[in-house]
Amino acid sequence: MAGRVMMGVLHRIGRRGASLLFVALLNFVYAVSLLTIPPESRGSPGIAFLELLLPLPMWAAIWGTVGLTCMVQALMLTDRLAFAAASLLMVVWGTVYLLGWAVGEIPRGFVSAVIWLGFAGWLAIISGWREARRDP
Repeated sequence: MAGRVMMGVLHRIGRRGASLLFVALLNFVYAVSLLTIPPESRGSPGIAFLELLLPLPMWAAIWGTVGLTCMVQALMLTDRLAFAAASLLMVVWGTVYLLGWAVGEIPRGFVSAVIWLGFAGWLAIISGWREARRDP
């Protein structure tokens, strides 16, 4: 029964909506992680560099807001804003880590940069997908 309900929901929201729900979950988890960084980790190069730009609660609010946008638009026919916001946030995040690495502040920042910029590219590809035709 639960499997049938889940398949019905996934059929209703489609691949694009399912992708947005995944990104929403990722964003919510990331927002919480930014709010709950242990004191001993606050001195890490990545966190210190991020805090030069914005306080962590502000970063968390941005991640949470984009997550909420993705969650809401996953259920709507128009989802461009969610894909654009999520892609933009990941490009910004990846670029911050890339710049931090380039100026020598985040020693392994290129790794995070490649992951986040790659994820943004993945979202850009999905945003161009058309939903498969649904038979009645």
